[in-house]
Amino acid sequence: MHVLLREGFRGQRVVITMNDRTVYDAIGVTTDPETSRAGAIAVRAPSAKARVAVAVKPGNLLAAFDVDVSVHPHVAISLIGDGTVAFETSSRPFA
Repeated sequence: MHVLLREGFRGQRVVITMNDRTVYDAIGVTTDPETSRAGAIAVRAPSAKARVAVAVKPGNLLAAFDVDVSVHPHVAISLIGDGTVAFETSSRPFA
C-alpha cells in the first residue's frame, strides 16, 4: 500500500497504523505549498483488507477506515480545516 500525506499538515506529529501496527511516526510533518504533499510511505499489507488509522497532534485528530488494498493500493490523507481527516483511495498513483 502506498500512503500519501497531502494537504493541511502544519508541523504536527503524525502516526499511521495499519491493522494496529505502527507504519509511520513522524514529527514536524508539514505540507509543501508547491507540491501539496507532506510525505509518503510504502508499506506491505499483510492481507487484502486493512484497517488504516491516523492520529495527528496537536489537533488531537484521530480517524480510521477500512480499505481493500488489492483494489485500492493507493491512499491519500489530508487535513481539512481544524477537525477533519479526509481519506481518498485509488487503484492508481495520485498525480
